Amino acid sequence: MTEDTISENMLDIRKKSFEDRLDYYVSSRINEQRNWYFTKANDNKKLARQWFIGLISTQAIVVILLLLEIAYELYFLPTAAIIVAGSSILSWTQIKRFQDLTTSYTLTAHEIGILKSQSFEVIDDKSLSDFVKDAENAFSREHTQWVARKDKH
Repeated sequence: MTEDTISENMLDIRKKSFEDRLDYYVSSRINEQRNWYFTKANDNKKLARQWFIGLISTQAIVVILLLLEIAYELYFLPTAAIIVAGSSILSWTQIKRFQDLTTSYTLTAHEIGILKSQSFEVIDDKSLSDFVKDAENAFSREHTQWVARKDKH
């Protein structure tokens, strides 16, 4: 089944007044996108913190195990396995780039917030069209940067 490019809902919105269309776009697109980016930034920040704690924890365990090996000549401890686990955590955090994503998503959410404040300057259909174009370009720009970052790795 194929869907129409322009849905019934889109046609209904197009029939609304200028003010209603602006309000709809701000609430249904700008706010939704800003919330999505803030949520993703917070999620990545939490993940970065959790993986960092995991890395520090494994490194602390390695130090303790090494001290035990030296002090008590206990060479059967799983020191090597913990070192591998720590290295794996470090590699994983580098691959996922949680901190970079946090920064990128936060910046985009901030940019969307600036865009939202510009909605108060929209006074007619022409400026609404320009406003929508600028907003959609901002969303597209972040997505393009995400794809470029993803393709690098």
